[in-house]
Amino acid sequence: MELLRLCFTESLRMYPEPPLLIRRALDEDTLPAGATKEETKVLRGMDFFVSIYNLHRDEKYWPNANTYDPDRFKRKYENPDIPGWAGYDPKKWGGLLYPNEIASDYAFLPFGAGPRKCVGDVFAMLEGCVTLAMVVRNFDFSFAAPTADPSQVGTCTGATIHTKNGLWMQAHERKH
Repeated sequence: MELLRLCFTESLRMYPEPPLLIRRALDEDTLPAGATKEETKVLRGMDFFVSIYNLHRDEKYWPNANTYDPDRFKRKYENPDIPGWAGYDPKKWGGLLYPNEIASDYAFLPFGAGPRKCVGDVFAMLEGCVTLAMVVRNFDFSFAAPTADPSQVGTCTGATIHTKNGLWMQAHERKH
């Protein structure tokens, strides 16, 4: 089940839902330099568009970011080129269902963070992983037309990331 949870988590890293968060500054403030190496002044009422998709695919935070690697969440990672970033530490999510924003010092935000974080994050992970475990336990899958090859699936975005051409699969019952 740990591998299944890590596979589910890696899928959320690569294809976050939602791929974009929008926030509005309530007060004037200054953001620390971080990876940009320059502080940024924020005006009251300014809107922020935080691209979770880009954050999760950024090589500064995730080595080989475009490679599906569920085991990445078992390895510690630090980048001294990003001042003030504590890195990713797998020990910081021990005992939880999935690696969270604290373990990654906010470089992994599958359910947001802070007071606006999804209140159903644990339930969503539990429900998703249990459902996936039940399905893969009983079935094997193969691609089917019209998306008989993974390259034919494609992706597109709007409020969510979804398949461009569907994800046609044929289920084959496993014999136990």
